[in-house]
Amino acid sequence: MSKLICVFRSLRTGQRGQTLIIFTFALVGMLAFVGLVTDGALVFVHQGHLQRAVDAGAVIAANQYREGRDVQQLYDAVVETIRMQLPGVHNVWIYWCNHAEGAGADSITPIGGGPAYDPHDPDLCFPPGSTTARKIIRVVAEFPAPLFFMRLIIGQDYVMLRADAQSEAAVLNLVLLIDTSESMAYDTCPPNMPEPDFFACLEACRAAGTCQPFDSPNAPAVPSVRWAAYEFVDSLMRDRVDRVAIYHFDKVPVITRSVEVLQCDAPEGAVITVTIEPGSGRITPLTSDKQVVLNAILRGQGNYNDPLNPYVRPPAYDPVTGVRCTEPTHVGGAYGQEPGYPEPWGYGYRWASTNLGGGLREAIAELVNNGSTDAAVWIIVVLSDGAANATDQASDQNGWWTCPSPAGSGGPNYRNSDYGPFCRDPERDGVVTRHCPSQEVCNRRDPWYTNPGFVYDEWKYDADDYARDIADLASSYGIAIYSIGFGPYVHRESRGRPDAGERLLRYLADVGDDGDLKTAPCGSDYYWDDVVVDPVPAQGEDCGNYYYAEDAHDLENVFESIVSRIFSRLIH
Repeated sequence: MSKLICVFRSLRTGQRGQTLIIFTFALVGMLAFVGLVTDGALVFVHQGHLQRAVDAGAVIAANQYREGRDVQQLYDAVVETIRMQLPGVHNVWIYWCNHAEGAGADSITPIGGGPAYDPHDPDLCFPPGSTTARKIIRVVAEFPAPLFFMRLIIGQDYVMLRADAQSEAAVLNLVLLIDTSESMAYDTCPPNMPEPDFFACLEACRAAGTCQPFDSPNAPAVPSVRWAAYEFVDSLMRDRVDRVAIYHFDKVPVITRSVEVLQCDAPEGAVITVTIEPGSGRITPLTSDKQVVLNAILRGQGNYNDPLNPYVRPPAYDPVTGVRCTEPTHVGGAYGQEPGYPEPWGYGYRWASTNLGGGLREAIAELVNNGSTDAAVWIIVVLSDGAANATDQASDQNGWWTCPSPAGSGGPNYRNSDYGPFCRDPERDGVVTRHCPSQEVCNRRDPWYTNPGFVYDEWKYDADDYARDIADLASSYGIAIYSIGFGPYVHRESRGRPDAGERLLRYLADVGDDGDLKTAPCGSDYYWDDVVVDPVPAQGEDCGNYYYAEDAHDLENVFESIVSRIFSRLIH
Protein backbone atom coordinates (compact mmCIF):
# COMPACT_ATOMS: atom_id res chain seq x y z
CA MET A 1 0.00 0.00 0.00
CA SER A 2 2.77 2.40 0.90
CA LYS A 3 4.48 1.64 -2.41
CA LEU A 4 1.31 2.54 -4.30
CA ILE A 5 1.08 5.89 -2.48
CA CYS A 6 4.67 6.71 -3.43
CA VAL A 7 3.91 6.00 -7.08
CA PHE A 8 0.97 8.42 -7.06
CA ARG A 9 3.04 11.10 -5.37
CA SER A 10 5.81 10.81 -8.00
CA LEU A 11 3.22 11.12 -10.80
CA ARG A 12 1.80 14.34 -9.35
CA THR A 13 5.28 15.85 -9.09
CA GLY A 14 6.01 15.00 -12.76
CA GLN A 15 2.72 16.57 -13.92
CA ARG A 16 3.59 19.78 -12.10
CA GLY A 17 6.92 19.91 -13.93
CA GLN A 18 5.31 19.26 -17.30
CA THR A 19 2.70 21.97 -16.68
CA LEU A 20 5.43 24.45 -15.81
CA ILE A 21 7.31 23.61 -19.01
CA ILE A 22 4.15 23.90 -21.11
CA PHE A 23 3.25 27.22 -19.48
CA THR A 24 6.75 28.55 -20.08
CA PHE A 25 6.65 27.66 -23.76
CA ALA A 26 3.13 29.07 -24.07
CA LEU A 27 4.19 32.33 -22.46
CA VAL A 28 7.19 32.63 -24.77
CA GLY A 29 4.97 31.89 -27.74
CA MET A 30 2.39 34.41 -26.62
CA LEU A 31 5.07 37.07 -26.13
CA ALA A 32 6.50 36.25 -29.56
CA PHE A 33 3.04 36.50 -31.08
CA VAL A 34 2.40 39.85 -29.37
CA GLY A 35 5.79 41.06 -30.51
CA LEU A 36 5.16 39.90 -34.04
CA VAL A 37 1.75 41.58 -34.13
CA THR A 38 3.13 44.78 -32.59
CA ASP A 39 6.09 44.98 -34.95
CA GLY A 40 3.88 44.02 -37.88
CA ALA A 41 1.44 46.78 -37.00
CA LEU A 42 4.26 49.30 -36.70
CA VAL A 43 5.71 48.17 -40.03
CA PHE A 44 2.26 48.50 -41.61
CA VAL A 45 1.88 52.04 -40.22
CA HIS A 46 5.35 53.02 -41.44
CA GLN A 47 4.59 51.56 -44.88
CA GLY A 48 1.49 53.74 -45.05
CA HIS A 49 3.45 56.81 -44.00
CA LEU A 50 6.12 56.03 -46.58
CA GLN A 51 3.57 55.58 -49.36
CA ARG A 52 1.88 58.87 -48.55
CA ALA A 53 5.24 60.64 -48.45
CA VAL A 54 6.20 59.16 -51.82
CA ASP A 55 2.81 60.16 -53.24
CA ALA A 56 3.37 63.72 -52.05
CA GLY A 57 6.84 63.73 -53.59
CA ALA A 58 5.44 62.48 -56.87
CA VAL A 59 2.83 65.24 -56.93
CA ILE A 60 5.49 67.86 -56.23
CA ALA A 61 7.61 66.43 -59.04
CA ALA A 62 4.71 66.71 -61.46
CA ASN A 63 4.01 70.28 -60.42
CA GLN A 64 7.67 71.19 -60.93
CA TYR A 65 7.92 69.33 -64.24
CA ARG A 66 8.07 72.29 -66.56
CA GLU A 67 10.79 74.06 -68.47
CA GLY A 68 13.45 75.58 -66.25
CA ARG A 69 13.34 72.68 -63.77
CA ASP A 70 16.05 70.14 -64.52
CA VAL A 71 16.00 66.65 -63.11
CA GLN A 72 18.32 67.57 -60.20
CA GLN A 73 15.91 70.31 -59.16
CA LEU A 74 13.05 67.84 -59.37
CA TYR A 75 15.01 65.37 -57.26
CA ASP A 76 15.81 67.99 -54.61
CA ALA A 77 12.14 69.03 -54.43
CA VAL A 78 11.04 65.40 -54.06
CA VAL A 79 13.59 64.70 -51.31
CA GLU A 80 12.60 67.81 -49.38
CA THR A 81 8.91 66.90 -49.60
CA ILE A 82 9.42 63.28 -48.52
CA ARG A 83 11.64 64.30 -45.61
CA MET A 84 9.01 66.76 -44.43
CA GLN A 85 6.40 64.00 -44.53
CA LEU A 86 8.60 61.27 -43.09
CA PRO A 87 11.88 62.22 -41.37
CA GLY A 88 14.49 59.49 -41.47
CA VAL A 89 13.87 58.35 -45.03
CA HIS A 90 16.88 56.29 -46.12
CA ASN A 91 17.07 56.81 -49.86
CA VAL A 92 15.17 58.31 -52.76
CA TRP A 93 15.30 57.77 -56.53
CA ILE A 94 13.38 59.46 -59.31
CA TYR A 95 13.02 58.48 -62.95
CA TRP A 96 11.75 60.44 -65.93
CA CYS A 97 12.05 60.63 -69.70
CA ASN A 98 14.52 63.13 -71.05
CA HIS A 99 12.67 63.69 -74.33
CA ALA A 100 15.16 66.21 -75.69
CA GLU A 101 18.53 64.53 -74.92
CA GLY A 102 17.80 60.90 -74.05
CA ALA A 103 19.96 58.52 -72.00
CA GLY A 104 23.24 59.63 -70.49
CA ALA A 105 22.37 63.32 -70.31
CA ASP A 106 21.61 63.38 -66.57
CA SER A 107 23.17 61.96 -63.43
CA ILE A 108 21.89 61.91 -59.85
CA THR A 109 23.66 60.84 -56.67
CA PRO A 110 21.13 59.35 -54.20
CA ILE A 111 20.95 60.89 -50.74
CA GLY A 112 21.46 57.48 -49.12
CA GLY A 113 24.75 56.88 -50.85
CA GLY A 114 25.60 54.50 -53.61
CA PRO A 115 26.74 55.20 -57.14
CA ALA A 116 25.28 57.96 -59.28
CA TYR A 117 22.62 56.75 -61.68
CA ASP A 118 20.96 57.88 -64.92
CA PRO A 119 17.33 58.85 -64.18
CA HIS A 120 16.26 58.47 -67.82
CA ASP A 121 13.73 55.65 -68.22
CA PRO A 122 12.65 55.11 -71.83
CA ASP A 123 9.55 53.23 -70.68
CA LEU A 124 8.21 56.53 -69.33
CA CYS A 125 8.51 58.32 -72.69
CA PHE A 126 5.76 56.49 -74.54
CA PRO A 127 3.82 54.17 -72.23
CA PRO A 128 2.22 51.08 -73.81
CA GLY A 129 -0.64 52.09 -76.09
CA SER A 130 0.41 55.75 -76.18
CA THR A 131 1.26 57.46 -79.46
CA THR A 132 2.25 60.82 -78.01
CA ALA A 133 4.98 61.88 -75.63
CA ARG A 134 4.02 61.89 -71.96
CA LYS A 135 5.32 63.62 -68.85
CA ILE A 136 5.56 60.84 -66.28
CA ILE A 137 7.81 60.74 -63.22
CA ARG A 138 8.37 57.68 -61.04
CA VAL A 139 9.50 58.17 -57.44
CA VAL A 140 10.98 55.37 -55.33
CA ALA A 141 11.96 55.67 -51.66
CA GLU A 142 13.19 53.43 -48.85
CA PHE A 143 12.64 53.80 -45.12
CA PRO A 144 14.14 51.70 -42.26
CA ALA A 145 11.21 50.71 -40.07
CA PRO A 146 12.51 49.93 -36.55
CA LEU A 147 11.81 46.58 -34.91
CA PHE A 148 11.37 46.13 -31.16
CA PHE A 149 10.44 42.59 -30.19
CA MET A 150 11.53 40.84 -33.36
CA ARG A 151 15.09 42.12 -33.03
CA LEU A 152 15.46 39.71 -30.07
CA ILE A 153 14.52 36.82 -32.31
CA ILE A 154 16.04 37.63 -35.70
CA GLY A 155 18.82 39.91 -34.44
CA GLN A 156 17.92 42.77 -36.83
CA ASP A 157 17.10 46.31 -35.71
CA TYR A 158 14.98 47.29 -38.69
CA VAL A 159 13.33 46.16 -41.89
CA MET A 160 13.82 48.23 -45.06
CA LEU A 161 10.50 49.31 -46.54
CA ARG A 162 10.14 50.39 -50.15
CA ALA A 163 7.39 52.38 -51.89
CA ASP A 164 6.95 53.93 -55.31
CA ALA A 165 4.47 56.14 -57.11
CA GLN A 166 4.06 57.58 -60.58
CA SER A 167 2.84 61.09 -61.22
CA GLU A 168 1.88 62.47 -64.57
CA ALA A 169 1.95 66.14 -65.38
CA ALA A 170 -0.72 66.99 -67.88
CA VAL A 171 0.51 67.11 -71.45
CA LEU A 172 -0.62 70.53 -72.57
CA ASN A 173 -2.46 71.30 -75.76
CA LEU A 174 -2.73 75.04 -75.36
CA VAL A 175 -3.81 77.90 -77.60
CA LEU A 176 -2.67 81.37 -76.57
CA LEU A 177 -5.21 83.80 -78.06
CA ILE A 178 -4.00 87.41 -78.08
CA ASP A 179 -6.02 90.54 -78.74
CA THR A 180 -4.29 92.66 -81.40
CA SER A 181 -7.00 95.30 -81.76
CA GLU A 182 -5.83 98.87 -82.31
CA SER A 183 -6.45 99.66 -78.64
CA MET A 184 -3.40 97.53 -77.80
CA ALA A 185 -1.36 100.52 -78.96
CA TYR A 186 -3.22 103.18 -76.96
CA ASP A 187 -0.24 104.06 -74.76
CA THR A 188 1.62 105.15 -77.88
CA CYS A 189 -1.35 106.29 -79.97
CA PRO A 190 -4.11 107.60 -77.64
CA PRO A 191 -7.64 107.13 -78.98
CA ASN A 192 -8.40 110.85 -78.68
CA MET A 193 -5.89 111.70 -81.42
CA PRO A 194 -7.40 113.09 -84.63
CA GLU A 195 -8.00 110.16 -86.96
CA PRO A 196 -5.44 110.97 -89.65
CA ASP A 197 -2.77 111.38 -86.96
CA PHE A 198 -4.01 108.30 -85.11
CA PHE A 199 -3.64 106.05 -88.15
CA ALA A 200 -0.27 107.53 -89.02
CA CYS A 201 0.85 106.87 -85.43
CA LEU A 202 -0.31 103.24 -85.62
CA GLU A 203 1.48 102.65 -88.91
CA ALA A 204 4.71 104.16 -87.60
CA CYS A 205 4.83 102.27 -84.31
CA ARG A 206 3.83 98.99 -85.95
CA ALA A 207 6.71 99.34 -88.40
CA ALA A 208 9.15 100.23 -85.62
CA GLY A 209 7.88 97.65 -83.10
CA THR A 210 7.14 100.34 -80.51
CA CYS A 211 3.33 100.20 -80.14
CA GLN A 212 2.97 100.21 -76.37
CA PRO A 213 1.81 98.32 -74.37
CA PHE A 214 1.85 95.55 -76.98
CA ASP A 215 5.51 96.16 -77.72
CA SER A 216 8.28 97.95 -75.91
CA PRO A 217 11.36 99.49 -77.54
CA ASN A 218 13.36 98.36 -74.51
CA ALA A 219 11.96 94.85 -74.13
CA PRO A 220 12.51 92.66 -72.27
CA ALA A 221 13.90 95.12 -69.69
CA VAL A 222 10.67 97.11 -70.01
CA PRO A 223 7.74 94.65 -70.05
CA SER A 224 5.35 94.35 -72.97
CA VAL A 225 2.46 92.09 -73.95
CA ARG A 226 4.63 90.33 -76.53
CA TRP A 227 7.44 89.58 -74.09
CA ALA A 228 5.03 88.53 -71.34
CA ALA A 229 3.55 86.01 -73.81
CA TYR A 230 7.06 84.85 -74.72
CA GLU A 231 8.01 84.28 -71.09
CA PHE A 232 4.71 82.51 -70.42
CA VAL A 233 5.36 79.96 -73.16
CA ASP A 234 9.02 79.68 -72.20
CA SER A 235 8.21 78.85 -68.56
CA LEU A 236 5.28 76.53 -69.26
CA MET A 237 6.02 74.54 -72.39
CA ARG A 238 8.13 71.39 -72.18
CA ASP A 239 9.99 71.06 -75.47
CA ARG A 240 9.00 68.06 -77.63
CA VAL A 241 6.18 67.13 -75.24
CA ASP A 242 3.66 69.95 -74.77
CA ARG A 243 1.94 71.44 -77.81
CA VAL A 244 1.22 75.16 -78.10
CA ALA A 245 -0.43 77.30 -80.79
CA ILE A 246 -0.55 81.08 -81.09
CA TYR A 247 -3.62 82.86 -82.50
CA HIS A 248 -4.61 86.51 -82.60
CA PHE A 249 -7.85 88.37 -83.17
CA ASP A 250 -8.76 91.85 -84.29
CA LYS A 251 -10.80 92.29 -87.48
CA VAL A 252 -9.88 88.70 -88.24
CA PRO A 253 -10.94 85.96 -88.09
CA VAL A 254 -13.01 86.47 -91.24
CA ILE A 255 -14.87 83.54 -92.77
CA THR A 256 -16.12 84.86 -96.11
CA ARG A 257 -14.44 87.14 -98.62
CA SER A 258 -16.42 90.30 -99.26
CA VAL A 259 -15.97 93.51 -101.22
CA GLU A 260 -17.04 96.71 -99.50
CA VAL A 261 -18.01 99.78 -101.54
CA LEU A 262 -17.16 103.00 -99.68
CA GLN A 263 -17.81 106.65 -100.47
CA CYS A 264 -15.17 109.30 -99.75
CA ASP A 265 -15.87 112.59 -98.04
CA ALA A 266 -13.07 113.97 -100.17
CA PRO A 267 -12.67 113.99 -103.08
CA GLU A 268 -16.41 114.51 -103.06
CA GLY A 269 -18.29 111.79 -104.89
CA ALA A 270 -15.30 109.46 -105.12
CA VAL A 271 -16.05 105.80 -104.49
CA ILE A 272 -13.59 103.02 -103.67
CA THR A 273 -13.84 99.29 -103.11
CA VAL A 274 -12.01 97.53 -100.28
CA THR A 275 -11.75 93.75 -100.22
CA ILE A 276 -11.97 91.84 -96.95
CA GLU A 277 -10.12 88.55 -97.32
CA PRO A 278 -10.77 85.46 -95.19
CA GLY A 279 -8.31 84.85 -92.37
CA SER A 280 -8.08 82.56 -89.37
CA GLY A 281 -5.85 84.57 -87.05
CA ARG A 282 -3.37 81.70 -86.85
CA ILE A 283 0.20 82.69 -86.06
CA THR A 284 1.47 79.14 -85.60
CA PRO A 285 -0.51 75.88 -85.29
CA LEU A 286 -0.16 73.39 -82.45
CA THR A 287 3.42 72.19 -82.32
CA SER A 288 5.70 70.55 -79.79
CA ASP A 289 8.69 72.46 -81.16
CA LYS A 290 9.15 75.11 -78.53
CA GLN A 291 11.54 77.25 -80.55
CA VAL A 292 9.04 77.49 -83.38
CA VAL A 293 6.46 78.93 -80.97
CA LEU A 294 8.88 81.37 -79.35
CA ASN A 295 10.11 82.57 -82.74
CA ALA A 296 6.52 83.08 -83.91
CA ILE A 297 5.86 85.36 -80.94
CA LEU A 298 8.98 87.49 -81.37
CA ARG A 299 9.31 87.75 -85.13
CA GLY A 300 6.47 90.24 -85.46
CA GLN A 301 8.12 93.06 -83.52
CA GLY A 302 9.22 95.64 -86.04
CA ASN A 303 7.82 93.57 -88.91
CA TYR A 304 4.88 95.57 -90.26
CA ASN A 305 3.47 92.70 -92.33
CA ASP A 306 3.41 90.19 -89.50
CA PRO A 307 -0.16 89.84 -88.18
CA LEU A 308 0.90 89.61 -84.53
CA ASN A 309 0.85 93.39 -84.20
CA PRO A 310 -1.75 96.01 -83.28
CA TYR A 311 -4.36 96.26 -86.00
CA VAL A 312 -4.29 99.09 -88.54
CA ARG A 313 -7.37 99.56 -90.71
CA PRO A 314 -6.74 99.48 -94.46
CA PRO A 315 -6.03 102.75 -96.25
CA ALA A 316 -9.00 104.25 -98.08
CA TYR A 317 -7.48 103.32 -101.41
CA ASP A 318 -8.73 101.29 -104.37
CA PRO A 319 -5.77 99.50 -105.98
CA VAL A 320 -7.80 98.67 -109.08
CA THR A 321 -8.89 102.21 -109.97
CA GLY A 322 -6.12 104.07 -108.19
CA VAL A 323 -8.68 106.26 -106.38
CA ARG A 324 -7.59 107.36 -102.91
CA CYS A 325 -9.70 109.16 -100.32
CA THR A 326 -8.03 112.15 -98.75
CA GLU A 327 -10.78 112.19 -96.15
CA PRO A 328 -10.91 109.72 -94.54
CA THR A 329 -7.38 108.40 -95.03
CA HIS A 330 -8.38 104.95 -93.72
CA VAL A 331 -11.62 103.00 -93.78
CA GLY A 332 -13.94 103.21 -90.84
CA GLY A 333 -14.08 105.65 -88.02
CA ALA A 334 -16.29 108.72 -87.83
CA TYR A 335 -15.59 109.74 -91.41
CA GLY A 336 -17.37 108.75 -94.61
CA GLN A 337 -20.82 107.72 -95.59
CA GLU A 338 -21.54 104.40 -97.14
CA PRO A 339 -23.99 104.19 -100.06
CA GLY A 340 -27.31 102.94 -98.73
CA TYR A 341 -26.73 104.10 -95.16
CA PRO A 342 -28.53 107.22 -93.94
CA GLU A 343 -26.13 107.95 -91.05
CA PRO A 344 -22.51 109.02 -91.43
CA TRP A 345 -21.38 106.32 -88.99
CA GLY A 346 -22.06 103.57 -91.53
CA TYR A 347 -18.88 101.77 -92.31
CA GLY A 348 -17.07 102.53 -89.10
CA TYR A 349 -18.82 99.59 -87.53
CA ARG A 350 -17.57 97.12 -90.06
CA TRP A 351 -13.96 97.89 -89.18
CA ALA A 352 -14.29 97.35 -85.44
CA SER A 353 -11.36 95.24 -84.31
CA THR A 354 -12.23 93.05 -81.33
CA ASN A 355 -13.64 89.87 -82.85
CA LEU A 356 -13.31 87.86 -79.66
CA GLY A 357 -15.96 85.30 -80.60
CA GLY A 358 -14.24 84.56 -83.89
CA GLY A 359 -10.89 84.16 -82.19
CA LEU A 360 -12.38 81.68 -79.74
CA ARG A 361 -14.00 79.76 -82.57
CA GLU A 362 -10.66 79.36 -84.33
CA ALA A 363 -8.88 78.35 -81.11
CA ILE A 364 -11.49 75.67 -80.45
CA ALA A 365 -11.16 74.37 -84.02
CA GLU A 366 -7.38 74.12 -83.61
CA LEU A 367 -7.72 71.97 -80.49
CA VAL A 368 -10.58 69.82 -81.78
CA ASN A 369 -8.99 69.18 -85.18
CA ASN A 370 -5.32 68.97 -84.25
CA GLY A 371 -5.11 68.41 -80.50
CA SER A 372 -3.94 65.14 -78.98
CA THR A 373 -6.28 63.26 -76.69
CA ASP A 374 -3.78 60.93 -75.01
CA ALA A 375 -3.37 62.18 -71.41
CA ALA A 376 -3.69 65.72 -72.71
CA VAL A 377 -5.41 68.78 -71.32
CA TRP A 378 -6.96 71.27 -73.73
CA ILE A 379 -6.58 74.88 -72.64
CA ILE A 380 -7.26 78.28 -74.17
CA VAL A 381 -5.66 81.33 -72.59
CA VAL A 382 -7.29 84.48 -73.98
CA LEU A 383 -6.04 88.01 -73.41
CA SER A 384 -8.16 91.01 -74.32
CA ASP A 385 -8.34 94.67 -73.41
CA GLY A 386 -11.98 95.43 -74.20
CA ALA A 387 -15.47 94.33 -75.12
CA ALA A 388 -16.32 92.32 -78.24
CA ASN A 389 -17.43 94.60 -81.06
CA ALA A 390 -17.25 92.44 -84.19
CA THR A 391 -18.06 88.91 -85.37
CA ASP A 392 -17.41 86.70 -88.35
CA GLN A 393 -20.43 84.41 -88.35
CA ALA A 394 -23.72 84.75 -90.21
CA SER A 395 -26.60 84.99 -87.76
CA ASP A 396 -29.34 83.51 -89.91
CA GLN A 397 -30.44 82.48 -93.37
CA ASN A 398 -30.17 86.07 -94.63
CA GLY A 399 -26.39 85.74 -94.59
CA TRP A 400 -25.94 88.79 -92.40
CA TRP A 401 -22.95 89.07 -90.23
CA THR A 402 -24.27 89.32 -86.72
CA CYS A 403 -22.47 92.65 -86.61
CA PRO A 404 -21.25 94.29 -88.64
CA SER A 405 -23.43 93.47 -91.60
CA PRO A 406 -22.19 93.67 -95.20
CA ALA A 407 -22.81 96.80 -97.25
CA GLY A 408 -26.30 97.19 -98.61
CA SER A 409 -27.78 94.32 -96.59
CA GLY A 410 -29.74 96.61 -94.29
CA GLY A 411 -28.40 94.58 -91.42
CA PRO A 412 -28.35 95.20 -87.67
CA ASN A 413 -25.93 98.15 -87.73
CA TYR A 414 -28.88 100.53 -87.56
CA ARG A 415 -29.64 99.69 -83.96
CA ASN A 416 -26.33 101.23 -82.93
CA SER A 417 -26.73 104.54 -84.74
CA ASP A 418 -27.56 106.40 -81.51
CA TYR A 419 -23.89 106.69 -80.55
CA GLY A 420 -24.04 103.39 -78.70
CA PRO A 421 -21.17 100.90 -78.55
CA PHE A 422 -20.09 99.11 -81.71
CA CYS A 423 -22.13 95.95 -82.33
CA ARG A 424 -23.16 95.59 -78.70
CA ASP A 425 -26.23 96.37 -76.63
CA PRO A 426 -25.58 99.48 -74.54
CA GLU A 427 -27.12 97.98 -71.35
CA ARG A 428 -27.33 101.46 -69.91
CA ASP A 429 -29.85 100.31 -67.31
CA GLY A 430 -27.28 97.86 -65.92
CA VAL A 431 -29.26 94.76 -66.96
CA VAL A 432 -27.17 92.25 -68.87
CA THR A 433 -28.74 91.05 -72.11
CA ARG A 434 -28.10 87.81 -73.91
CA HIS A 435 -29.97 86.83 -77.05
CA CYS A 436 -30.60 83.54 -78.83
CA PRO A 437 -28.60 82.89 -82.02
CA SER A 438 -31.60 81.25 -83.72
CA GLN A 439 -35.24 80.39 -83.16
CA GLU A 440 -34.24 76.77 -82.67
CA VAL A 441 -32.10 77.76 -79.71
CA CYS A 442 -34.78 80.12 -78.41
CA ASN A 443 -37.23 77.20 -78.40
CA ARG A 444 -35.11 75.49 -75.74
CA ARG A 445 -36.11 78.31 -73.38
CA ASP A 446 -32.77 78.35 -71.60
CA PRO A 447 -33.14 80.77 -68.69
CA TRP A 448 -30.04 82.79 -69.54
CA TYR A 449 -31.43 84.04 -72.86
CA THR A 450 -33.32 87.30 -72.45
CA ASN A 451 -35.36 87.38 -75.68
CA PRO A 452 -38.94 88.48 -74.84
CA GLY A 453 -41.15 85.42 -75.26
CA PHE A 454 -38.08 83.50 -76.44
CA VAL A 455 -38.61 84.84 -79.94
CA TYR A 456 -35.47 85.13 -82.07
CA ASP A 457 -34.61 88.63 -83.29
CA GLU A 458 -31.58 89.00 -85.55
CA TRP A 459 -31.43 92.70 -84.79
CA LYS A 460 -30.59 91.98 -81.15
CA TYR A 461 -28.04 89.17 -81.49
CA ASP A 462 -24.70 90.95 -81.16
CA ALA A 463 -20.96 90.42 -80.80
CA ASP A 464 -21.15 89.87 -77.03
CA ASP A 465 -23.88 87.24 -77.48
CA TYR A 466 -21.80 85.50 -80.12
CA ALA A 467 -18.68 85.34 -77.95
CA ARG A 468 -20.69 83.84 -75.07
CA ASP A 469 -22.19 81.18 -77.33
CA ILE A 470 -18.72 80.24 -78.59
CA ALA A 471 -17.49 80.01 -75.00
CA ASP A 472 -20.33 77.56 -74.31
CA LEU A 473 -19.11 75.54 -77.29
CA ALA A 474 -15.62 75.37 -75.77
CA SER A 475 -17.10 74.10 -72.52
CA SER A 476 -18.96 71.34 -74.36
CA TYR A 477 -15.59 70.03 -75.56
CA GLY A 478 -14.15 70.10 -72.05
CA ILE A 479 -11.75 72.92 -72.90
CA ALA A 480 -10.48 74.93 -69.95
CA ILE A 481 -10.44 78.68 -70.51
CA TYR A 482 -8.29 81.17 -68.64
CA SER A 483 -9.12 84.78 -69.45
CA ILE A 484 -7.08 87.90 -68.82
CA GLY A 485 -8.53 91.39 -68.75
CA PHE A 486 -5.73 93.73 -69.72
CA GLY A 487 -5.51 97.46 -69.14
CA PRO A 488 -8.02 100.07 -67.99
CA TYR A 489 -10.41 99.90 -70.95
CA VAL A 490 -11.54 96.38 -70.07
CA HIS A 491 -13.75 97.90 -67.36
CA ARG A 492 -13.88 101.48 -68.60
CA GLU A 493 -15.54 101.27 -71.99
CA SER A 494 -16.33 104.71 -73.40
CA ARG A 495 -19.75 103.66 -74.72
CA GLY A 496 -22.44 101.52 -73.21
CA ARG A 497 -21.80 99.46 -70.11
CA PRO A 498 -18.32 100.44 -68.82
CA ASP A 499 -17.37 96.94 -67.63
CA ALA A 500 -18.73 95.05 -70.66
CA GLY A 501 -15.28 93.69 -71.52
CA GLU A 502 -14.57 92.38 -68.05
CA ARG A 503 -18.07 90.90 -67.75
CA LEU A 504 -17.55 88.95 -70.96
CA LEU A 505 -14.09 87.72 -69.98
CA ARG A 506 -15.40 86.60 -66.60
CA TYR A 507 -18.14 84.66 -68.35
CA LEU A 508 -15.50 82.90 -70.45
CA ALA A 509 -13.59 82.04 -67.28
CA ASP A 510 -16.69 80.73 -65.53
CA VAL A 511 -17.82 78.37 -68.30
CA GLY A 512 -14.18 77.43 -68.89
CA ASP A 513 -13.74 76.44 -65.26
CA ASP A 514 -16.00 73.40 -64.94
CA GLY A 515 -18.79 74.15 -67.42
CA ASP A 516 -21.30 74.61 -64.60
CA LEU A 517 -22.56 78.17 -64.28
CA LYS A 518 -24.08 77.37 -60.91
CA THR A 519 -20.55 77.20 -59.52
CA ALA A 520 -19.41 80.36 -61.31
CA PRO A 521 -16.75 81.93 -59.06
CA CYS A 522 -17.01 85.19 -61.00
CA GLY A 523 -20.79 85.35 -60.54
CA SER A 524 -21.68 85.14 -64.21
CA ASP A 525 -25.04 83.51 -63.48
CA TYR A 526 -26.35 86.25 -61.19
CA TYR A 527 -28.66 87.85 -63.71
CA TRP A 528 -30.95 84.85 -64.15
CA ASP A 529 -31.22 83.73 -60.54
CA ASP A 530 -34.65 84.12 -58.94
CA VAL A 531 -33.14 85.30 -55.68
CA VAL A 532 -30.22 87.58 -56.40
CA VAL A 533 -27.45 88.17 -53.94
CA ASP A 534 -25.04 89.85 -56.34
CA PRO A 535 -21.86 87.73 -56.16
CA VAL A 536 -19.95 89.67 -58.79
CA PRO A 537 -16.46 90.62 -57.53
CA ALA A 538 -15.33 94.21 -57.70
CA GLN A 539 -13.94 95.57 -60.94
CA GLY A 540 -10.36 94.57 -61.54
CA GLU A 541 -10.53 91.74 -59.02
CA ASP A 542 -9.33 88.24 -59.91
CA CYS A 543 -11.84 85.40 -59.61
CA GLY A 544 -11.69 81.75 -60.63
CA ASN A 545 -10.00 81.49 -64.02
CA TYR A 546 -10.21 85.25 -64.61
CA TYR A 547 -7.25 87.55 -64.00
CA TYR A 548 -6.86 91.27 -64.33
CA ALA A 549 -3.56 92.88 -65.34
CA GLU A 550 -3.36 96.64 -65.17
CA ASP A 551 -0.22 96.84 -67.31
CA ALA A 552 2.46 94.71 -68.94
CA HIS A 553 4.34 94.30 -65.65
CA ASP A 554 1.22 92.89 -63.97
CA LEU A 555 0.68 90.69 -67.00
CA GLU A 556 3.92 88.84 -66.33
CA ASN A 557 2.70 88.00 -62.81
CA VAL A 558 -0.69 86.91 -64.16
CA PHE A 559 0.90 84.54 -66.63
CA GLU A 560 2.99 83.05 -63.83
CA SER A 561 -0.17 82.53 -61.76
CA ILE A 562 -1.79 80.71 -64.66
CA VAL A 563 1.28 78.50 -65.00
CA SER A 564 0.88 77.46 -61.37
CA ARG A 565 -2.77 76.56 -61.96
CA ILE A 566 -1.98 73.91 -64.55
CA PHE A 567 -2.92 70.70 -62.80
CA SER A 568 -1.33 67.29 -62.53
CA ARG A 569 -2.67 63.92 -61.57
CA LEU A 570 -1.36 61.03 -59.53
CA ILE A 571 -1.27 57.43 -60.70
CA HIS A 572 -0.32 54.37 -58.66
